[in-house]
Amino acid sequence: MPYNQLLTTLKALGQAATDLVFPVSCLVCGRENAYLCARCTDSLPRQKQQCLVCQKPSPFGKTHPDCTSRNTVDGFVTSLPYSHPDVKKIITAFKFSFVDTLAGSLASLMIQAIRQQGLQDYFGKFTLIPVPLHPRRLKWRGFNQSQLLADKLASQLNLPAASGLIRTKNTKPQADLDRESRKTNITDAFAVAKEVTGQKILLVDDVATTGTTLNEIAKLLKQAHVGEVWAITAAHG
Repeated sequence: MPYNQLLTTLKALGQAATDLVFPVSCLVCGRENAYLCARCTDSLPRQKQQCLVCQKPSPFGKTHPDCTSRNTVDGFVTSLPYSHPDVKKIITAFKFSFVDTLAGSLASLMIQAIRQQGLQDYFGKFTLIPVPLHPRRLKWRGFNQSQLLADKLASQLNLPAASGLIRTKNTKPQADLDRESRKTNITDAFAVAKEVTGQKILLVDDVATTGTTLNEIAKLLKQAHVGEVWAITAAHG
């Protein structure tokens, strides 16, 4: 059994044992049976769509004409404000407490955002590509949270998902850096792993803050002659 698969299996078994002793409870309200209950899902604040370059409001999340270039995504859709304490708690549990079962709940919220913006048909011919982790970080975590989200989105939207990118540099966490340091940190951190010419790409990630990572990948994909690059995240801010 591959190491990553073994690690994921062991974590799943450990989580199952923990759940027997400490029943699953909602991260927001504390009620049992789900890490994010339906009532709290509905009550979470929703993020308004913004241009990922200037961070100003934009209909449908489309990148403003004055902000658009070969170095940016063409549009960006998100669901939740990362600055909200409950949202931050959920995302942190998903990424760092290995609560990977939250992928389904977060993907449903992302799809809700797509539908609210009337973009479901527009994305009908896009290919989902998750933001990759470096192999070292993937080995430590046992899963790529962006891959989990992409798989859920692909299943529910009936879209293809592909591992079209590789991470060539084990970068520092972007959240620990200021805006300028983020640009330097992420430069040359990715490579295109397969033929993408002419494809329409929807990048998938859990959180976007300044958008540096997503725009860096968009630049790389446009150099590989893709048709269009959008991005979607569970949270932004």
